[in-house]
Amino acid sequence: MDRAWLNEAKSLSYRDPEVALRELREIELAIGPDVPPRIRHLRTNEFKSAREYRQAALFSLGMSRNLGVHVRFSPIEASDYDFIATWEERSTRHFAPIQLKELVPESLNSSSNIQAIIDGLTKYSSSSLTVGIFLNRRGTFDHRELRIPTLRIGALWFVFTTTQDQSQWILYGDILGQAHATTFEYPT
Repeated sequence: MDRAWLNEAKSLSYRDPEVALRELREIELAIGPDVPPRIRHLRTNEFKSAREYRQAALFSLGMSRNLGVHVRFSPIEASDYDFIATWEERSTRHFAPIQLKELVPESLNSSSNIQAIIDGLTKYSSSSLTVGIFLNRRGTFDHRELRIPTLRIGALWFVFTTTQDQSQWILYGDILGQAHATTFEYPT
């Protein structure tokens, strides 16, 4: 991260993930059950930015719980990242570019898999880049079954819900370091 990048990051407006997720939940509840699932679950091109906004908020909330500090986010799609996270720790303001990936539901693409997503991360070459992979499939997750190639990124995390109503979430990682799980709740 050079000085120009840091100056740009400092100039952005950052959102509180809890507030953002509460607002999104209100919209979701107002939509009602008669709306087609692809729209309700933000699975159209028209709603891609809203889906990525929600994922950025969820990742930031998980990192807040993991770090024990308030992590905020600013959506800004650049060539290698989808948003910037910021937090303060010991009087120092930190900024981190975050790239989001997703294992989409099987109904959307049954041939996609976690390993292919991880293998695709070899194209990135920034030690300051954090990658968050959303696992949007039913089933179990065991990172020990994955083959992690040599990656030139700073950190690799997984995010997934553990409940049908998406009220309980897990942030798992850093897979490239000492991996551990952080549980958190969707704000109400």
